[in-house]
Amino acid sequence: MRIILLLAITAALPIAWLIAEFKARPGVRRSLGIVTLVWSFGVASLVGILRDFSANIYFTNATKDLLEASVSQLKIGKTEVVIREWSRASEEFHPTYENRAQYRQIVDQAIEGMKKP
Repeated sequence: MRIILLLAITAALPIAWLIAEFKARPGVRRSLGIVTLVWSFGVASLVGILRDFSANIYFTNATKDLLEASVSQLKIGKTEVVIREWSRASEEFHPTYENRAQYRQIVDQAIEGMKKP
């Protein structure tokens, strides 16, 4: 319900500002303009924060799975397998700012490789 309200306000403010430009007094026009601009920066900041939060969850969950699999394999003495899979994952992973660099897929392949006899 709250997201619908936020979306409605985000859509209504520029429309109200546009209408005010033709029908309202200068004080109302300026006030609506300022509120609309501040609101748009707030929405953009919120979207950025949520996107970072999503990325943090993506990488931390994958890394946690990789660490758990590595520790369990090391405990049963499969050191060579862990080293082989970590080396392969290191070769495949190429960090980039454009996307997630197939991190989850690389981690999943490493985990599956560790589980093979």
